[in-house]
Amino acid sequence: MKTHRQNKSRVWLTPILCIALSASLVSQDPSNSQEEEIRGVLKQFQQAVERGDGTFGVRMSTGDFAPHFGPFCESMANAYSRYKTPFLMDVQHVKILRDGRAKAETYLNPGRDLFVFTLKQVDGEWKFCHFEGILLPVFGIPPVPHQYFYQIPKEKIRWIRTELEMAFKHRVYDKLKTDLGEDEAKAFFNDGDGFRTAMDAWLPFIEGAAQFALFYAIMEENLYGSRCVVAEADLDHAEVRCAPLNGLEVLKRASFFPKLSTEEYQNLYSAIMEDRARACGLKLEILYEDTNCVIRLNRIP
Repeated sequence: MKTHRQNKSRVWLTPILCIALSASLVSQDPSNSQEEEIRGVLKQFQQAVERGDGTFGVRMSTGDFAPHFGPFCESMANAYSRYKTPFLMDVQHVKILRDGRAKAETYLNPGRDLFVFTLKQVDGEWKFCHFEGILLPVFGIPPVPHQYFYQIPKEKIRWIRTELEMAFKHRVYDKLKTDLGEDEAKAFFNDGDGFRTAMDAWLPFIEGAAQFALFYAIMEENLYGSRCVVAEADLDHAEVRCAPLNGLEVLKRASFFPKLSTEEYQNLYSAIMEDRARACGLKLEILYEDTNCVIRLNRIP
């Protein structure tokens, strides 16, 4: 019986010992310690914004990103300190990557604006080296074989499609302009005859300026995520208002190279639209304001 009690005692103590050892190992895991450091730096960022410390961004950023993070922090610090409101920040996933950088998924402001911050150590101190406002919420490698993937929301699909098309268009335009000149570069993108063929196929029961306006708005909304209003539509006249025209919104916010200036892209887009209108027997006027535009169409007698 004595031997039995001793064996039973050993069996009972073994899992307790394993739990204690496991807890000890976790507490000593350097990645957990670094994650807490990252969360601490993000807390410093939050506190700096609330107290109006506009210098935090300059002190706590590094590399090519520093000129962008400084003004970003300063503008937020000015706004929140002026109105004495709490700077809401929700830090979700934090991960130390194998290359030594850290990623942090955060949601800022009452609107929970997404920011994925990248940080890296400089002389033993974590500093911000990038931020991005996009994320596919996949945080680990799933068991394989894997066939049920995250479904991207429609508005993000439209943004991705627009960004890809804009980057390709700008690269082609830049190359053609360098090799052949501006006029030939613009002419390459003329698709008026094809636009008219597609318009007649998809909207066969509509005619004139209204047909152009409705087809254009449907394509812009569904393919690229622009927000369009057809303010006027009949055989002779039509007006479409885009707020925003998503191509201009992508141009303003996305990063790709080469990248046309806003004025260069507006000139190119106007040329494309004028060629489409010509092919459809219409005269076109397009007006821009920031990332919005108004397109007016009149049938040529």
